[in-house]
Amino acid sequence: MRQNIPVLLKAEVVVVGGGPAGICAAIMAARGGAKVALIERWPILGGQSTMARVCMWHTSDRKKEVILGLTREFVERLKVYDGVQQLPDFPHRYETYLFSNEWINIVYDQMIRECGIRVLCYTPCVGILKSERKLEAIVVGSKMGLRQVQGDIFVDATGDGDVGFFSGCETMVGRESDGKVQGMTVVAGFSGLDRSRRKEIEEAHGPIFKLMDKFCQQGKLPSHGPHWFGGNFIWKWPGTLIACIDGNPLSEEDLTRATMEARAKLPKFLSFFREYWPGCEKLELAWTAPSIGIRESRRVRGLYTFTAEDIYKKRSFPDAIGHGFWMVDIHDPEGSGRTTWMDKSTYLEPGTTYQIPYRILVARDMDNLLIAGRCASATHEGMAGLRVQSHCHLMGQAAGAAAVLSLEQNILLANIDVTKLQRRLVDSGVFIDEKRVKNARQS
Repeated sequence: MRQNIPVLLKAEVVVVGGGPAGICAAIMAARGGAKVALIERWPILGGQSTMARVCMWHTSDRKKEVILGLTREFVERLKVYDGVQQLPDFPHRYETYLFSNEWINIVYDQMIRECGIRVLCYTPCVGILKSERKLEAIVVGSKMGLRQVQGDIFVDATGDGDVGFFSGCETMVGRESDGKVQGMTVVAGFSGLDRSRRKEIEEAHGPIFKLMDKFCQQGKLPSHGPHWFGGNFIWKWPGTLIACIDGNPLSEEDLTRATMEARAKLPKFLSFFREYWPGCEKLELAWTAPSIGIRESRRVRGLYTFTAEDIYKKRSFPDAIGHGFWMVDIHDPEGSGRTTWMDKSTYLEPGTTYQIPYRILVARDMDNLLIAGRCASATHEGMAGLRVQSHCHLMGQAAGAAAVLSLEQNILLANIDVTKLQRRLVDSGVFIDEKRVKNARQS
């Protein structure tokens, strides 16, 4: 079969998936001197940050920013275009950024092109070629048929763990009890808000929330997630709403059903806003995200599996690649819109973090495969904390640096010098509390 599939291109590092984790992996590897190819199934890069229009980055432990590195660079570049707004008053977080989905497209493209990365969008990965524990190529679908993309090191940043799954790695899906994954959402934007009534709109914000919840309980409104038509941060971008739904993201048919059903909820919400929310009498549906937002699907088994206990105990690791702060944030797999994020008792204390270990990025069953983003090695609950975009940036940045070290030292990914990895990450702006790393090594 290998001989019958023409070679499309070769690279030292092949990153599959151009979402937040994949973009960071590709940039870090290219800046480290590797020849990099980035393969993406969508027309544009960005994954959930562009196609699903998930436009918030949380970066703080509520006392200081702990997510820096490429996330900070994205923020600074967006500022040039007035494409990002810092929200210090966002409830429950100290530093939160709302960014323009359109301008982040431009920033991603700029940074990728500056690095000389060879990019293939419109190109789904549909299989792999391997020899025992070594991945030799991914197989992609092209307008000319199946093609090979060969590489030395591969990074699975597909979100769904496609490369790991095709390679025969052990994978995990959903919660242990029944395999159901976190609820999905379709983000919609609205225009026509009467901004001259800002004070009236803001005063109505709390009561409207309560009325919506009441109507949902009575079956008069569908389930929903957060929605914004008031507060300091909606005046630059249009009001938004998140329609919630359950489903199986690994089934194309069910994913299609879920997307259609979520969009079908929007006319009911629009009618509600026009009737009950001041300033929304002339509200119109402006856009819906091209893709449904997926929080969880496959996770590929790594050398270590991250758990909820690692979050709750705020664990340190000798191979830490950065710090996480997000709680075990599970959106109801039944699609009700309820989330553990609403329970403040699940939050870490302000000023505290857990560390993210490199070993969750190293595939256990393949020698030259890294996994980054929401398909990294974690339990259902562990990934509920790791999955936010800023954490995915960290995982991707570490994967790119690790790939370069493996190539330079001609050594397996599992055996690279983690001290050198950490030094390169710190030199690139990543925050790693070295005292906690040292203590973890001694314990």
